[in-house]
This record gives sequence, structure tokens and C-alpha cells, in this order.
Amino acid sequence: MQKIGLAMGGGGAKGLAHIPMLEVFEEFGLRPHRVAGTSIGAIIGALYCAGVSPNTMRETITAYSLREGQGLAQIFKRRDLLKWFSYIDINWGGRTLLKADAFLADLAEVLTHNDFEQLITPLSVVAADFWAREQVVLKTGKLIDAVHASMALPGLFRPAMINEQVLIDGGAVNPVPFDLLDDCDHIIAINVMGTRTESAEMIPSMAEAVFNTFQIMQASILRHKIQHSPPDLLLTPDIVDIQMLEFYKADTVFRQAENAAELLRRHLHKWLTEECERCP
Repeated sequence: MQKIGLAMGGGGAKGLAHIPMLEVFEEFGLRPHRVAGTSIGAIIGALYCAGVSPNTMRETITAYSLREGQGLAQIFKRRDLLKWFSYIDINWGGRTLLKADAFLADLAEVLTHNDFEQLITPLSVVAADFWAREQVVLKTGKLIDAVHASMALPGLFRPAMINEQVLIDGGAVNPVPFDLLDDCDHIIAINVMGTRTESAEMIPSMAEAVFNTFQIMQASILRHKIQHSPPDLLLTPDIVDIQMLEFYKADTVFRQAENAAELLRRHLHKWLTEECERCP
């Protein structure tokens, strides 16, 4: 079997679109040869490489999500959705908005392994060295620490300290790390940055301005990478009007990701068919 490498990019709640793509691999009875992830891509990649099925991920996130058509007010009517508020730092003193420790503790409960060496599928996690202004690729040590570093978007989560380096969200240097998969026969990259439809005249909130500015930078980095060395398949789920922290809109993200999942399905079928035809 030819080696398939999978790169999962950052994008906050839009990154839930990675889950339907992993479900397509399950349909074919396939696992990538290796996975590389940034930010939410690192979180979902860690779960998957540790053995958590994409179906379990879908069921878990759906349990804490609004149904399509429900408004934000429904969060206060459903006790299960109040889970999201447990991550907000109510004692915010100007450093970060969310509590990394609370989220990481919940993630650790789900992970069956917390060491890279124990993973079912090899994983590379991308972070950025804040002071050196360069990429750091984490492939050994504690998985939770690496995930913390990769998702540490300044202003949202505190930076991580690993090997005396101050590490922040990997999207600052490599938003979709498909270049880390050069040893694979087929490289699949998933870009989950999505789009917004607000009019050009709309003045964004401070939070929206910060998040979108970060994604403008990420989009520029990705375009440059694709121009110089594109992956074999670039999947860009049509995620529209999902903001960075709107994880409670999982149903909408899953629906919007269906076209990209179908594109992946067709390519995997094509590659498998071609490989079978080459068999003696």
C-alpha cells in the first residue's frame, strides 16, 4: 500500500471539518502513514493518532453543540452546553481569555496515550518559537504539552514552555504543514480557514479583528507554500460564517464539509484502484 500523508490545518471551530475527512479514511479501512497538525489540526490529530475514532469525536462534540437553526440563546437553556463556559477565565487580568489547563485536562481524559512514542500513527505537531520567530516541530515527549504549544493563540491561551522555549500557535509559521510529509507517496492537505460573508463596510469587533488578521497572515503563508510545492490533494471545506470559538456549531461545520469529504472519497478510490491495477 502506498503511503498517504495527512496534514490538518488550523482554524479554530472550523477545524471540526477534519473529522468528516477522517471518517472517509475509515470508510476505506485506511489510516494515513503519518499525520502532521497545526492548532485544531494538532488537537484532532492527537486524538486520532492515539486511537480515538472520528465517529467518537463526532458524537462527543455533537453532544455539546446546537442543532442547526437554533440560536445562541439555546446555550443557556441546555445545561450540557454550559460546558463551554468552563473554559473562560473569569479572572482574566489582561493575559488570556481562556484557561488552557481546563481544556487540556479534559483532553487528557480522552487521550489513551500521552506520549508520542505510544501513538498508533506517527504525528508531527507544529508550534512557533515566540522569541526566535521560527517553526518548531514536536515529535517526541508529552503529547499534551505539544498540543498546548500548537494551539496557544496569543490572547486566547497562555504560551507553552518546552525545552526552555516559549511556544505559541503553529499557525503563525505553518498553518497547514503538508511540507512535513515528504516521505509519503500521496500528500493530502486540509485547509479549514473558511470564509466570512460580512459586507466590506462592516467594522469588526476587536476579537474578530485579531482572529481574522491572524488568518489573513495564515492564508498568505499557505498561498506561498502551494505556489512553490503543492500537495497532491488540497481539500478546502466550504466553511462559511463560523467564528474561531463557535464549537457549538459542529452540526453546521459537518454539513458544510460534506463536499470536501466527497472529493477526498473520490481521490482515495482513484488511488486504490490505480494501485490494484498495478498489482500482478
